[in-house]
Parts: sequence; structure tokens; C-alpha cells
Amino acid sequence: MDKLSIKACDSVSSEIDIARLIGRHYGDGGIYLSQDGHEQETFSRAISGGFVSSEGFLTRKGRELLAQLNL
Repeated sequence: MDKLSIKACDSVSSEIDIARLIGRHYGDGGIYLSQDGHEQETFSRAISGGFVSSEGFLTRKGRELLAQLNL
């Protein structure tokens, strides 16, 4: 595997992790995290990637990701 392939695999894996996280949201779009705090890094990536707003709500991009992955 070359570096570009590895980066693409990491990106897909990261999006799947984000999709799993944002798949657990309230009806109003608010994302909830478990109390153990292990999801904080994924949550931060979701915000920086535009899948979750800075206020912690699912964005249009986040909803599109969930629809694309059927989660």
C-alpha cells in the first residue's frame, strides 16, 4: 500500500467512527456521548469535519453521512 491508499483507508475508518458516534442522537439532532469520555476525540473530529456543529448538533453533512452509510 502506498501512502495515499493508507490515508484513504484512515479517512474511511474515521468517517465510520464518526457515523457510529453521530448515529446516537436525540430527535432534535443533539449528539450524546457516553459518560466514560472515550468518544471525545471522535466528537472533536466530527466537529472539525463539519458533521456536528460547535453547539453539538447534527449538521446537514452529518445527516448525509448517516444516509450514505445507512446508519
